[in-house]
Amino acid sequence: MVDRRVEVVARLKALEDAAAPLVTFLQNANAVQELRADKQYNLQMLNDRYQIGPDQIEALYQYAKFQFECGNYSGAADYLYQYRALCTNSERSLSALWGKLAAEILMQNWDIALEELNRLKEIIDSKSFSSPLNQVQSRIWLMHWSLFIFFNHDNGRTQIIDLFNQDKYVTLTTKLKVSMFCY
Repeated sequence: MVDRRVEVVARLKALEDAAAPLVTFLQNANAVQELRADKQYNLQMLNDRYQIGPDQIEALYQYAKFQFECGNYSGAADYLYQYRALCTNSERSLSALWGKLAAEILMQNWDIALEELNRLKEIIDSKSFSSPLNQVQSRIWLMHWSLFIFFNHDNGRTQIIDLFNQDKYVTLTTKLKVSMFCY
């Protein structure tokens, strides 16, 4: 356990150091106000003015993921939110959104978790996936994670019925029922 702790602390320190320039920037409210909706502008501005490039942005993702794995869900959610604002890779951004959803659920922030769930739903329903199977799997995971939210949110019972009765999700619930009876 002592050896494992040394490894974990060393990894945390390495990730912290790699993400430090971007974390320092994000903690400066005046600097953050310079960001715009245009991600390409932001990347150029960060590189020109603060010497923050793609490596530091990727390090922020890794640092946030490690924070999540260590149980610091609040820090992970904050960093994943910031990462998504800067990320230009749609797959990585989607992964960060899943992570933020999980962190909000684990912190029992049901209202924010519901917002993230709805963002994910919009992306899953509008995004063109590499295969239909990937989209179906994403919808099934969305349904799975939604249960945590809907069973704890004030308006959850209504919203679960609304989600599960949408055409794209009704067929999944029917298939799930059939597959459960086959086993």
